[in-house]
Amino acid sequence: MLSLNLKKQYINDLVDWIEANLTDELNIDLITLKSGYSKWHMQRMFKEMTGQTLASYTRKRRLTMSAMALRLTSMPLIDIAVRFGFDNQQNFTRVFKSHFSMTPGAYRRIPDMLMKDFHSRISTQRSWVNARLAEKPELQLCGEVIEWECRFGEYIDHHNQVVAQHTRDFVRFAGKHVSRGWLGFQFSPGVNSADQQHISLFQALESQYADVLPRNVQNWTGESGLYAEIDWHGTPEEINAFTAEIYYNHLPALGVARRAGKDLLKLDLKYSTPDLLQGTFYIPVSTC
Repeated sequence: MLSLNLKKQYINDLVDWIEANLTDELNIDLITLKSGYSKWHMQRMFKEMTGQTLASYTRKRRLTMSAMALRLTSMPLIDIAVRFGFDNQQNFTRVFKSHFSMTPGAYRRIPDMLMKDFHSRISTQRSWVNARLAEKPELQLCGEVIEWECRFGEYIDHHNQVVAQHTRDFVRFAGKHVSRGWLGFQFSPGVNSADQQHISLFQALESQYADVLPRNVQNWTGESGLYAEIDWHGTPEEINAFTAEIYYNHLPALGVARRAGKDLLKLDLKYSTPDLLQGTFYIPVSTC
């Protein structure tokens, strides 16, 4: 009989494989083959360790990713349906509406991104995180904007080094002048092709410190309002993965919608180094 630790490791490895193959042909028989166990034993262990069936987890994760694709790309509905394992657009629309209570087209058009029905990646080793709601005043920032595009699905795992290097450079510079710095992230559909998403990284200081910045910086005002507030510490390479955790786990748990604006990471530069960061995320949200 497997120990609890071995079961956890087995489930984590299996989830890693499922997550890497959400856009491929993925069914119970294929997952069983990957697992090395019988179909009955594999499904029983998955339910025991996670509290949900394997089929339900896979379906909900694909629906969550398809919802993000609707918001972050201009891919046609049929392309999103096929990418996430649905036979046709009609079946995709039916299942999506049953889960999110609206059609994919309506979900793409609504001003705020509803997230209460998002489903997070399973982890049997998730650390405790305190996510809370707070009203924040207007924020005046100035700094440099760095922009690029990537294929949908590649930002988290394949562009973490890009974000990490820019963050390290910013911390080295800003830490010499101020005790607090800000990173602002904004994601939207790309313009180069339908399956691209656009990433905007804003490296900024509060406006009263503008004199320490190079010329030709951009000014930006963050509106007052409701924010999800989440303390965080980690390496620059972990920013992207934690952003995904915020969207797929913490915001849905709060039952909020993501409203327009930048995702902000306030860095405490007194306690941050280029290799280990400490700060707080602020995500603009609205109550559903």
